[in-house]
Amino acid sequence: MGYGVCRSNCMQSCRYAAHVRDGKIVRLEPAEYSQDLYRGSCLRGMSYMHRIYGSERIKYPMRRVDGTERGAGEWERISWDDAISEIADHFKETIETYGPTAVAFTLGTGNYGEMHGATGIFARLGNVMGVTSPAGIVDLATGYGIDRVLGTGLMYFANEAKSVLDSSHVVIWGSNPVHSAPQNWRWIQHAKEQGTQVLTIDPIKSATAHKSDVYVPIKPTTDGYLALAMARYIVENNLQNDDFIRNRTTAPLLVRRDTGLLLRKSDFEEVPVDPETQEPIDEFYVWDAASNSAVLFDEAVDPALEGSFEVNGVEVDTSYSLLKNRLMEYSVDEAVTVTGVPKETIIELANLFANSRAVSVNISFGMDHYDNGYQSCWAIAILMALAGQLGRDGAGFTGIYLNTNLSLNIPGLWAAPGFKGMVSNIPWTLFHEVVAKQEWEGGPFPVKAMLTAISNPASNWGASNGYFDDIVPNLDFHVVLDMEMTDTARYADMVLPVASFYEVEDFRKAHNFPYIVHQDQVIDPLYEAKSDVEIAGLIGRAMGHEDAFPAEYGFEEYARMLLSGPSVEAAGVSLDRLREEQYIELTPIPGKAGIVGRTQFPTVTGRAQLYTELPAPRLIYGQPTEERFAKEHLVYYQESTEVSENSEAAKKFPIVFIQEHTRWRTHSQWFNSPLLRELDPEPIFKISAQDAKERGIVDGDIVEVFNDRGKMVVKCVIDPSLPTGMSRMPKGWQRDQFIEGGYQELTYPLHDEWAVAASYSDARVDAKRR
Repeated sequence: MGYGVCRSNCMQSCRYAAHVRDGKIVRLEPAEYSQDLYRGSCLRGMSYMHRIYGSERIKYPMRRVDGTERGAGEWERISWDDAISEIADHFKETIETYGPTAVAFTLGTGNYGEMHGATGIFARLGNVMGVTSPAGIVDLATGYGIDRVLGTGLMYFANEAKSVLDSSHVVIWGSNPVHSAPQNWRWIQHAKEQGTQVLTIDPIKSATAHKSDVYVPIKPTTDGYLALAMARYIVENNLQNDDFIRNRTTAPLLVRRDTGLLLRKSDFEEVPVDPETQEPIDEFYVWDAASNSAVLFDEAVDPALEGSFEVNGVEVDTSYSLLKNRLMEYSVDEAVTVTGVPKETIIELANLFANSRAVSVNISFGMDHYDNGYQSCWAIAILMALAGQLGRDGAGFTGIYLNTNLSLNIPGLWAAPGFKGMVSNIPWTLFHEVVAKQEWEGGPFPVKAMLTAISNPASNWGASNGYFDDIVPNLDFHVVLDMEMTDTARYADMVLPVASFYEVEDFRKAHNFPYIVHQDQVIDPLYEAKSDVEIAGLIGRAMGHEDAFPAEYGFEEYARMLLSGPSVEAAGVSLDRLREEQYIELTPIPGKAGIVGRTQFPTVTGRAQLYTELPAPRLIYGQPTEERFAKEHLVYYQESTEVSENSEAAKKFPIVFIQEHTRWRTHSQWFNSPLLRELDPEPIFKISAQDAKERGIVDGDIVEVFNDRGKMVVKCVIDPSLPTGMSRMPKGWQRDQFIEGGYQELTYPLHDEWAVAASYSDARVDAKRR
């Protein structure tokens, strides 16, 4: 028997005991953690062995038969030696002709192992080769919006899952943890049993909504307006938490009217420079009501929260005054029309946030996948700051907890001899155009060869016809590394079999769990499968990078690179200890849940930010930003691009199209697990009763779902949980599992220029019987 940790992209980190008989895994069962409620599982994790031994498993290297079309399914078996030689020949020829950036590495999040994942061994290879690697844009709008307030970056905004045990209320906002994050739901259930009230705000009456104490339906993508209207109600009715606002936010800081910058000591005199960072040691001004003058923050007796003043000829306003003025644009009465939430419910919610002992908002990526996703999450963070529902036990966000108590030495792994770095400022949403036109930033930018690992972009690409029409025909060579014959693998020139989770050694800094967890190599790789570490080494040496990939190096040598440095040493983590103990707890304060901002927030001031001094796009790639720059200082509501009732798309396509996470797949993983297919045998399009009636559709009909981007032909069921004008489709199915087309043909392909994040669900469709 051996132990391991599930490493799929579900933002959970379940441990398993793998029972082995005659060299084969025969059973997986949940394994213990030091805190029992973290011991758990889901159907996907329990059935993982069916992926190991499934019919879709790629057994040996294969090359597309010469003269056949990509996607035709004509393959011939080749040796590993021939495969590596051909890959190196293609890459070398491409580099010699066009330069190293003409080779692209498309790396995803199909494996959260630290060595076999996206920031692991293939990032080392890509950095040594100097390839292009399109910038990740998936699931990043939520964190980008919350970062405006908490300063937590893209993924570090949430408290530990068990923090809900200290909450008086849990508001599940645009999330469905019953299906998508069952470990998080386990803690919420436990809190509910203790008396915590659970509310769900969601356009769909999801499984989570059914199990909640209160369900609040809302029009899709209007969450930001609801939060801002609640915030206005709170401040208009003097319900805000003045103590938190004064002591833990930037409310008193003065903002210059002429520049939009915060008023600093350096505006009036020279300040010293930090000898290490060479940054000025500056201080901020506030207005001290006690002396009726501007003073440095630390000198204020009674910093004014509101007001407009003049300081040495410079007109200024407090950050809080500017925020309150912005909130006046969003009324409860108008929110009723915009969101569909009744007035009395909006007021009840506002009072709940303002008056409850501790409110936790469970949030993940439900609002993320729209063009206005970051504004929605920004607005909720502002609401929580005004209500003082941040930075203490039971208060704050939950949903995507990443431990900040340990930083692995990723730069040490990447900075191999011969390091060149990767070009990574091309958003995924624009990458297909770059390949089609062979241009970027107004000049030639050839992309001729591609390696795909830990990813299935053909299945997960918004408006996937861009992948098939622009990328597939314009590459000279494409190699895919995977366990299974996915859509991406089917359209490649060569596929390489990679080892499964249980066929390699690895470790994972757990998501939503306060641990770093070891993965035993429980069984030998099946067939001719190899680990990512071995494959990267073979390609690296064949490309002439022996110094970066010495023949004698394996998992252990690279793992010790990651597990080095001051942070790792301070946490007492080592490979030897992981192997011995299997998991190591990383709780910042023993006996306490990890809380973002418990002592201070990771912002410049250590305070939650009500005003964004220097707003910047999440990714800068030359996009125009001037038009919205001034508005980005303060939170605001922006309608979604297609889903909004007022959009041009709404005039033509009346049904909102959501791609939902279910119990059966994580993105496109487990797409053909025999056990799960028994429970979920085929793709299903779900439509509301009224929309079905208007189109003459009945349960079980075959329908064509379409918009201007594409179509899918699929079985349809009538879903009573859906309001009129909304539909949903479980994601992850492969194209050959549809009658025609595929669901990703319909999804939204672009991004907001500030969030630069995938907006798949910002899509509308219509449907008709076939």
